[in-house]
Amino acid sequence: IPLSVGLKDELFQKLFTKKSMSVKLPKISLGFVANFGRKGFYRVKYDEGTLIDLKMLIDQKKIPAIDRWAIQNDLFSLCVSGDETVHNYLDFSDAYYEEDSYLATVNVAHNLSSLYFRAFDEEFSVQIKNYTVKYLKKILHDLGWDPKKTDKHTDALMRGFVIFTLGKLDDEEVTIESENRYKQFLKNSNSLSPDLVEPVCSVMAWNGNSRTHDELTRLYKNAKTTEEKLRFLGAMCSFKDPKLLLKSLNFSQTSEVRSQNMQLPIMKVARNPYGKKILWPWLKTNWQKLSKKVGRGNPLFNRIVASISSIADDSMEKEIRQFFKKNPTPGTERTQEQTLERIRINSKFLRNMRKEFSS
Repeated sequence: IPLSVGLKDELFQKLFTKKSMSVKLPKISLGFVANFGRKGFYRVKYDEGTLIDLKMLIDQKKIPAIDRWAIQNDLFSLCVSGDETVHNYLDFSDAYYEEDSYLATVNVAHNLSSLYFRAFDEEFSVQIKNYTVKYLKKILHDLGWDPKKTDKHTDALMRGFVIFTLGKLDDEEVTIESENRYKQFLKNSNSLSPDLVEPVCSVMAWNGNSRTHDELTRLYKNAKTTEEKLRFLGAMCSFKDPKLLLKSLNFSQTSEVRSQNMQLPIMKVARNPYGKKILWPWLKTNWQKLSKKVGRGNPLFNRIVASISSIADDSMEKEIRQFFKKNPTPGTERTQEQTLERIRINSKFLRNMRKEFSS
C-alpha cells in the first residue's frame, strides 16, 4: 500500500508491506497530508491536533484542491463508520466556506445535506440544518440565481442543487424567489433557464398542494422533449403530502411515462423524507408490474432495488430479504446484498448520531 506524505508538495513516499508500521515525519512547521495526491485506496484518520492544523491550511488554500476534497471526504466516511463524530465534521466544514474547487465544494454540500436528511425526524437535526443552510447560502450568493455567460458547466449543476436543497431546508428567501419565478414561468416558459426548471418546480412542490400537482402534471404532458418531461416528473416527487407522492408514483406506471424512465420517480421519492413510509408498501404492491415493465435482467431494476436502502432501517431487513427471496429479479442479486448492507450501515450511523447528540 503506497503512503505518500505532503503539504503543498509531496515530501516523501513509503510502501506499507505489513499491517502496522511507524513512519518518522520530516520536520514540518504545521500539519501534513497523508495519502497526498490520493494515490492509495484507503481512508486517513488524523488526530485532533493535526485536524486543527489542516483546517487552517485548507481555509488558507495551502493544500492542493484534490487533498482539500479528500481530507473532508475521509472525515465524513469515518463519521459513517463510527470512527469520527459528526460534530467534528460540522466544525471542520467551516474551512470550506471560501472554497473555490468544485469537487470539494459540491462534496461538502452533499455531505451536509445528507447528514440533515438522515437526521430529518430527530430533534438534533436543527443543529445540522444551521451548518447546511449557512454553507449553501454562501454558494448561492456567489453564483447568483441567473446563469452568466462566464458560467462553467459545473456552476449550472451547483446552482440547481443549492436552490433545490435550500428550498427543502425551508429557506424563506429561496422559497419566495422560487414562487415568483414559478409564476412567471407559468405565463412565459422562456422566463426560466432550463437548468432551474426542476429545482424551482421542486421547491413549489415541496410547499405545494393538489393544485400544484395538477399544474406539474399538465406541464409534463405538454412538454415537447423527454428532457423537459423528466424535469417535471422529478419535481412531482418533491411533495410533502404522501397522497400526492403516491399519485406521482402511480402516474409513473401509466403509458405517459416511458419504461426506461419509470425508475426515476421511485429513486426521487426514496430520497424525499416524506416518501419513506409510503414507498416500501407501494413497491411491494407493484413489484411484479415493475418487473414486467422494466424486463427481467434489465440493469435499471438495480436502481429500484438500491433505492430501498434510503427508506428502510435494519428492523426491516428480515422482511426485505424474505421479499427478495419470494419475488426473484434475476440480475439484481448482488445489488440486493449491497442494499441490505447499506441499510445496516445507515441504521448504525443514525443510532451513533442519536447517542452523540444526546450526550
